[in-house]
Parts: sequence; C-alpha cells; structure tokens
Amino acid sequence: MPITLLISPTVTACSSKWNDNHVFAQSSPTSVSDRSSVASTNTSNQQVYDVGIVDNIILNDAQRNRQIPIKVSYPEGQQGSFPVIIFSHGAGASKDDYAPLTRFWASQGYICIQPTHADSIALNRQQGNSENLRESVRQMLGDAKGWKDRATDVSFIISSLSELERQAPQLKGKMNTQRIGVGGHSYGAYTAQLVGGATIDIPGGAKAQSFADRRVRAVLLLSPQGAGQQGLTRNSWANFKLPMMTMTGSRDRGAQGQGPEWKEEPFKYSPAGDKYLVFIEGATHFSFSGRLAQGGGEAQTQAQGQGRPGWRLREHFGGGQGGGFGTRRRFGGGQQEENIFNYVKVASISFWDAYLKQDSQAKNYLKSDGLQADSNGDVSVSSK
Repeated sequence: MPITLLISPTVTACSSKWNDNHVFAQSSPTSVSDRSSVASTNTSNQQVYDVGIVDNIILNDAQRNRQIPIKVSYPEGQQGSFPVIIFSHGAGASKDDYAPLTRFWASQGYICIQPTHADSIALNRQQGNSENLRESVRQMLGDAKGWKDRATDVSFIISSLSELERQAPQLKGKMNTQRIGVGGHSYGAYTAQLVGGATIDIPGGAKAQSFADRRVRAVLLLSPQGAGQQGLTRNSWANFKLPMMTMTGSRDRGAQGQGPEWKEEPFKYSPAGDKYLVFIEGATHFSFSGRLAQGGGEAQTQAQGQGRPGWRLREHFGGGQGGGFGTRRRFGGGQQEENIFNYVKVASISFWDAYLKQDSQAKNYLKSDGLQADSNGDVSVSSK
C-alpha cells in the first residue's frame, strides 16, 4: 500500500531557512549578497505549498518483467494542475535520496516523481547483495542494457501517470501531462540526457542510437557526463533541441577522474537555443543533492555515512577535485555547502519555471547576471 506523508514548507528545505516565501534566507553576509532579486523573480509572487509524500508505489512493466518503486512529492491540499518532474538518481542512490531538492520543487508547485532503477547500488544493498562498489561503477560504465533500461524506466513512468493516479488518488487531476521535465544527478543525468535526445554509440552495436521521448519539455543535468564515456561522442548532442540546463562546479569530477570542463560538454556541443550552463565555485560531485548542506559536523556526517553506498562513492569520486570528503571542513564546511545548494535550488527552479510554467521573468533572470551578482561571483551562468 502507498504511504502518504505531509510535510510543511518550513522543513522542506532541510537546513535552509524559509523566509517570507523566499527561496532562501540570508545566511552569511560574506558569502551571499542581497537575495531579494532572486526571491522576487522566482517565488515571492507564487504560493509556497505544503508538500505531500506518497511512497511505496510500484509500477509494473509487464513487458520487461520489471517493477519500478516510485516516490512522489506533490503540492498538498491544492486544486489545479502542476507540471511534472521525473528525477533519476545516481548510481549509489535511490528514490529515497535527493529529498531536499525534490521537496523544494514540490513546494514551488511541481509534482516530483522519483523512481528507483534496478541498477541502484542502494537497492541491491537493501536486498542483501554485497557488492564491490568500485566494481559496480566500472560495470555500469559498460552496461549498455542498463543505459537503455534507465531511459525506458522514465518513458514507462510517463506512460503510466494514470496508473500513478489510480494507486495514489490524492494525485488525481494534479498532473499536467503536457508539461513534463526530466532531471537527474550523475548516472541520473546520463539518463536524463538520453531521454532528452542525446544519442549514443552502443558498444559492438548501433551508432548514434536515440532514446528520446518527445513528451518531455525540458531537461536538467546535475554533474553530467561528457564525450568518451557510456557511448557519448562529440556528436551526441548535435540534434538536442530541448531546453537544457547543465550544472557543474570547480571541484566536480567524473567516475574516471574527468574534470568539470568535461562535464560542460553537453552544453558545449549542443546547438544554440534555450541551453544554460551553471558553474558553481566550490561545488563537488555531491553538492547537488542537498545532503552536504543538511548540517552537522564532519565527524557526525562521516559516522552516519560509513557503510552506506553514498559514502564509498564519495571515496571513489574523491569528494570532488582536490581531495576526499574531509575537504568539506577545509573548503568552508557546512555553511559553504549550504550556500552552494541554495544556488542549485535557485538556478533549477528558475529553469523549471521558465520552461514548464512559461514564466518570462524566470527566463529573463536566467539570461541576466542576476545569479552571479546575488552569489558575489560564486556562480556563473552561460546561455546560448
């Protein structure tokens, strides 16, 4: 049976403090300048919703003999039709991760659907499978069937929105099926690229194969992949027509040690037209999920993380360029990560509002230097 929870906006943003419907409140006079223009552009004229959570939904794909666990975050207690965001998790995560981000989006008027893909290391651990995480990541990099299965999961979810309503009646009439966005982090960003129209060369098989789903309106890529990995080439984005936002940071790195320049390639090699690159100073591969911004000392964070897939994956990715997870303290600690995650929230909600709600103010904000100014230069936004 699906489980339903209700979350107030006052706790939706985790360690960030809400203030008069603003995206985030003042947290450090030396790190973040006046936020008023960010807030007024994105949320001060919009309602901030309580967030309901429906968990333990199972979508059954009989054709693939696949059951897809689903969690949904949605605006609670409101009539109306809301855009839909399907968010794909990274290799070590599942539907139960990224709550600081998906609940924030839901509080701003979006239905956020999170699947757990079959390759989830966290899921396999829950099922009692003991895996070498480095070996698991290595296998994923060459698993063409897994690449396709993830993209197919997303398309199947889009085709099953009426089934979601049947299993969770509180969603009935809330989902605007004409305004669908797909986002993802890490391996999930790869999934979002495929669904959005990036083509790949299948090892030993087809060249420039597409898994695009034409029902998708916009794509958000958090710490994505560039050419030379998982079938991606410089031509993979040549016909990528959808609005796309790519996010990376100065301390971000890939599974094979690639730097942030490599992660910028979806933006670099895609055609002009509604494309954005957000570069955040200090952001690591794991800054985008919100977990590092949730507070608590480094020792506490390490103790809580030991033995979990995310912890070992941080070791694999080195916590970002320049060091391990211990760099959290050296680089600025929880406050630095909180600021970084605030920038992620502002940029992402501006993108979704611009292309799933057709908000001209949000689009103008993305094309301005507003976020760079409001972050005291910690964030740069390029567009084409």
